[in-house]
Amino acid sequence: MSVGLYFIFMDKYIDMILKLRSWVRIAHHIPGRIRLKYKLGIMAHLARFNAHDIERVLDSVPAFRNYKLNSSTGSILIEYDSDLIYPQLLETLFSQDDNVAKQACYDLMDCLNLDGANYE
Repeated sequence: MSVGLYFIFMDKYIDMILKLRSWVRIAHHIPGRIRLKYKLGIMAHLARFNAHDIERVLDSVPAFRNYKLNSSTGSILIEYDSDLIYPQLLETLFSQDDNVAKQACYDLMDCLNLDGANYE
């Protein structure tokens, strides 16, 4: 995939993340582990996406160590490598300001070296 197509592809995911983030809030966060509480309405939005594709994308990012969805508590627990992802970026991603959150997405891409050069 060319670098230009890669960024179009990533912009699509960033737009999706920005839309979905309005349905979640940070319940607890320590470096390497974040628990997000979600509103039930998010399930209708997630139904539009192929679960296998979402899992494939998450599994392809080495910084994500583990994640667990708990539908009974309405939470998602994500364990991540805090040496690769700056914890403050995750806090910023869930800020109220769309422009600040969008920049946090790009900063996360930089932390993970997702610049398109090695993307297949």
